[in-house]
Amino acid sequence: MENENRYWHAIYVSSRQEKKVYEALILKGLESYLPLVKTMRQWSDRKKMVEMPLINGYVFLNVATTDYQSVYDTFGVVNFVRSEGKIERLKQLVDLGYQLEAESISRKYKEGDKVKITSGTLMGIEGFVVSSNSGKNIEVLLESIGQCIRVKLPKEAFSLIEFQEA
Repeated sequence: MENENRYWHAIYVSSRQEKKVYEALILKGLESYLPLVKTMRQWSDRKKMVEMPLINGYVFLNVATTDYQSVYDTFGVVNFVRSEGKIERLKQLVDLGYQLEAESISRKYKEGDKVKITSGTLMGIEGFVVSSNSGKNIEVLLESIGQCIRVKLPKEAFSLIEFQEA
């Protein structure tokens, strides 16, 4: 298997099964990646800091085509998702410690300026500017997996590509 090309893929998993699928893939010896974020959760009697998947419903893995059946045989795996090589960028964002949050893409982005990051490891990534309480955010769209990643960057880190009129 070492001679085969391995590529990063996104896999869609059953609801709330991300950690279990990730652990099962690791036990099978498959290089897997599950980006987690720490978030405060509140119950009626207490608050607790918990690790949650950055992108609900997805686990990422680096596999050769000969390993596909082993992946499909893993309990909780639903299907492979077309990712167009953008998973490595997501992995870089998480590894660099940027503050990230994810949400499903449920609307077309018609408002806001389209920008391109011009410096740093994220150079070349395009996104959309949105207002927030703490200034400006860049939304880096991973449309192939139906998710939107928000990365907080200073306005000096990007340049305008396309002006969108209000």
